[in-house]
This record gives sequence, C-alpha cells and structure tokens, in this order.
Amino acid sequence: MKSPFSPIFPFVFALLLSYHIRVTSADFHATSAPVADLESLIQCLSMHSDNSSISKVIYTQINSSYSSVLNFSIQNLRFSTPNTPKPQVIVTPLDVSQVQAAIKCSKKHGLQIRVRSGGHDFEGLSYVSHVPFVVIDLLNLSEISVDAAEQTAWVQAGATLGQLYYRIAEKSKNLGFPGGLCPTVGESFPELGLTKEDCIEMSWIESAHDLAGFKKGDPLDLLLDRNSRTNGVAEDAATNGFFKSKSDYVKPPIPENAFEGIYDNFYEEDGETAFMLLVPYGGKMSEISESETPYPHRAGNIYQILYTVTWGEDETSQSHIDWIRRLYSHMTPYVSENPREAYINYRDLDIGTNNRGHTSIKQASIWGSKYFKNNFKRLVHVKTMVDPYDFFKNEQSIPPLTSWRKKNGD
Repeated sequence: MKSPFSPIFPFVFALLLSYHIRVTSADFHATSAPVADLESLIQCLSMHSDNSSISKVIYTQINSSYSSVLNFSIQNLRFSTPNTPKPQVIVTPLDVSQVQAAIKCSKKHGLQIRVRSGGHDFEGLSYVSHVPFVVIDLLNLSEISVDAAEQTAWVQAGATLGQLYYRIAEKSKNLGFPGGLCPTVGESFPELGLTKEDCIEMSWIESAHDLAGFKKGDPLDLLLDRNSRTNGVAEDAATNGFFKSKSDYVKPPIPENAFEGIYDNFYEEDGETAFMLLVPYGGKMSEISESETPYPHRAGNIYQILYTVTWGEDETSQSHIDWIRRLYSHMTPYVSENPREAYINYRDLDIGTNNRGHTSIKQASIWGSKYFKNNFKRLVHVKTMVDPYDFFKNEQSIPPLTSWRKKNGD
C-alpha cells in the first residue's frame, strides 16, 4: 500500500482503525442505564460484526480467560488491585468490523468504552473507568507493513514499539525509528575520560535492543515479545510494578542550589526507588512552533523532566504518591509557568480531571492547557466536529462545545 503522505520522519504511522464515524443526533444518544442483560450485548456484537468469529474474542467476567486477558497489558499494578473497577466485557477484535460492532453496541447499551493498545497509560485510563464500561483491546490488530523505498510504515494500533523496531530492521539497515539510537563515537569525550575503545559499534536495531535493557547476546526477536520484562532503562522500571509519574518542562536552566532540595527528597525512604529523567530539547525541535502540531512543547524548552517513583506493595502506595507530590511542589519555581506544562503521554490526573457527567470547557482547560497550551481550543473544535455528543470520553478527554448541540436542536 502506498502512503498518501510524504515522509516527514523516516516513516509515517497510520492506524488501520482510522475510519470516519458520522452519526445523526438520534443515533448517537447513549442511554445511561446499566446493561440489564449481558447476553443481549453479546448478541448485538455478533449481529453487527462481519466476522462470525466474534464470539471467540468476547470475554465476560464469568469467562475463565477474563482475568488473564485483562491483566495481560496492565503496566501499572496500581490499577490491578481487587478494588480497581473492572470492565463488564473485554473485546479483542480481529478486524475493523469487530471494532465498529463493539462501539455501536456499547453505545446502545449505555456503556463507556476504553481502548487499549499497549496498556501504557500512566493512570490506567485505557482499562479503568468508574462507570460501567467495555474494554476494546487491540492486541490482535498488530500488523506492520514497511515500505523501505517510500520510507513509510503502516502500523496497526495494537503493535508494540519493539515489534515496530524489529519489522523496520527486517526491511532496511538504514532506516531508523527516533525512539532511541546509539551512534558510533568518533574520537573521544575528553571531559569524561572516554575514548573510542570504551564504545561498542553496533547497528541501529542492536542499539534499540540494547537501550531496551536486554543483555548483550540476547536474541533480537525478544523485541517481538509483548511479555518481555527487561532491566537497565529508567522508563522500564515504571512498567514492572506500582508507580506514579509526573512531568515538567524547563526553559531557563535550573540553578545549582535547587538540586539541594532535589537531593533531600531522594534521600527520603520513599525516594529510594525513584528517578528523574531529563530529555534534552533544542536543535531541530526549536524550529517547530507550538501551533504547528497539537504537541506544543518544542521551541523555548531546553529539556523535559519525567519524575517517577516505583514501589512493590499496594499498602505503601499513598506514601510514595505523597513523596512524588512533594518533589513536584519543590520544583515549582524552576519549571514552566502560566501554565505549568505537562506531557500527555506521562498522564497525571493530579493536574485536573473532568466531571463524571458533563464537563465544561473551562474546567477541562485546567488540565488541557497544561498538555496542549493554546492548541487546546483548536482541539475542542476538532472534538466537536467528530464526536459532538462526547461518547468517547475519560477523565482527561477533550469535551465538545455545547453551543454546537444547542444550535442543532439538542
């Protein structure tokens, strides 16, 4: 398949599931009543799917495989406790028609949906809801098609980053994905006492394998394993247990004396398993204005910070969460302000949430301006066009304009 897009990066992502949903006012209103009969929901799913095998990918709470399917992609154990709300049904679709059926039938039966790909939402929003809900798990939609000549790739939404790395490397030794690489050092870094003898030359895929935390000599096809657990990279530490994360952006350099308070926090008992990850910006990033794409945090930032604290027992969750909140408070004078910016892929419900019912644009902008800055208003208009009745929603989803509904008689 030829991509209609010219390559901006070494390749372009596209989701197989990107279909346009147009519904009328009468068709889209979801009842708020709970499902009276799960059997009727399952019948609805079978009726609206083009694939007769849909019964094989439906898991209810009485199914023996329900727990294993639910837990398979849970990356944060904070959201796998007995008190965590569970979906009434999990659907693991094999094709687009089954995705469409799951959406249509969830709406018909008054259920919210959560869509899960890799399960890496830091606050568990891809598999947790406090109202009755269905999880659409895209585990089986993981095909990857790489066109090395066009420098593009079509990637289904259920594919993992490791699978993507591997499939690109199968097609080309020259194309690289900008998620991590290890270039060969030419001469030396004298200020570090480092020489070229201290460095190992490796291919791009080998460097991706190394940065993922696998050991030297481990087979490259471990990147294909969704169950693999590695050691050696900071972010992976946040996917093997309980964790809480927060983020910041830095414009002026942080003064040296600020680090004294940072050190004090990390010397506390709850900070022993925490880390701060500083991601440098600048270069080409500085040439991209905040209005060019929905992601606004490029020009003007010198680096991004990820704060994460991990722990092993549910009983100590609150003390560790309190610890990272204290560290975040300490950093207030040294990071961006008005708004204090945050990275949506390090989701943090501390910065604001929607109401469970109707949420105003004003309320949503509290967290929305931190993630998207001035682009939040533009995204509200996009939301209004594609989902005016706010069916696809969660604690930090962008709400539509209510003025559109009033104008159209709702």
